[in-house]
Amino acid sequence: MSVRVRCPQCQAAFLVPDDRQGRAVACPKCGATQRPPADEPEPLPVARPVPTDQADEVSSVFRPSADARERKSSRRKWIAAVLLLLLLGGVATFLAVWPRFRKRPLDVAERIAKAYLQALVDHDDAALRRVSVVEDHPAIRDFHDPTRDKARTTTLRGSFAPIAAMHRKIEGEYDYDPTIGRFTPKNPLGPAAEALDALHEAKADAEKSGLYDKMQSGDPDDLFDAAEGLGKVFEQLASTTLAPKKILPTYKMLVEEADPPLPPDARELAMIYAESPKTWDALLKRSFPTLKADGPFVYERAEVAANVIDALGSPGAPPTPMRLTLVRFRLEGIDTTWKVVDARRVLPEPPAEPMPTPTVSEPEPAAPPESLGNPSG
Repeated sequence: MSVRVRCPQCQAAFLVPDDRQGRAVACPKCGATQRPPADEPEPLPVARPVPTDQADEVSSVFRPSADARERKSSRRKWIAAVLLLLLLGGVATFLAVWPRFRKRPLDVAERIAKAYLQALVDHDDAALRRVSVVEDHPAIRDFHDPTRDKARTTTLRGSFAPIAAMHRKIEGEYDYDPTIGRFTPKNPLGPAAEALDALHEAKADAEKSGLYDKMQSGDPDDLFDAAEGLGKVFEQLASTTLAPKKILPTYKMLVEEADPPLPPDARELAMIYAESPKTWDALLKRSFPTLKADGPFVYERAEVAANVIDALGSPGAPPTPMRLTLVRFRLEGIDTTWKVVDARRVLPEPPAEPMPTPTVSEPEPAAPPESLGNPSG
């Protein structure tokens, strides 16, 4: 058996085996040495059921009071609340700061624009030829923030069959002369014969209307009428038989006079080519009018804005805004990929001149009335 002993120094209660009674023992709490009496052992407490949540306390000699257990539970709750607040604050801070450090991934057009700008900085002609068809490249020594302008992104889709049919018709009637950028008739005698016929018909009409008689009469009114009639004859010839679209048409003229007319999507694509044929020929590595595919086409256009430092700019000079235009054209086996077709600086607009302030002239003072007689008389 064991006897219960209370330390006279710290008043801590502990158990001492029977064989240690009457012998010096050390208090397990304060370490004070004492000799428990052998003849007055303290009876052991009666065993009682212990709740499950207090099972860990039974194994210990020291039993904390209810107030101590409440204080310990309160401390644990307070520490858990503080840790939870710190955790939530850290998560909120991470979510707020992370977008600043995470770089937004560039899309394809932005990557091509960045590669083009880097090639300009590095003077890499091979890279410039891979990603652009620009003839005159700007000179820069640094750049940053290439960003695609979503508002200026356009996509055009449609069938290329109407354009291909027009190209076949053009090929049968005309030859393209790149030196003048116009089409010449394969049979020049046809337009020449039409012109001669139109001139003779105009001459016959002038004779029937008495135009030549008015020119020879010498009367000013007749001469004026004759000049007016002759002007109408030349105006009609210039707008019909002798019109440039009949003799040396451009691609734009042929599109406008296409018979049957092109659908809206095909016409828009053809007119886009007509605005910059050299750029398109470089983009396709062939002439656009030679395309005769009948499948669907996809034309995409994007603009990327960036800030650049001019190569000849003075140190410390502010960056200059620059806009890059990129296009991509797909048609059956053709895919040009994204290419830079234009690079231009965006110059700041000059400040508006202030409106002149209207001046209000003051009325002149009225002259004194004249005397009606000699004041001295």
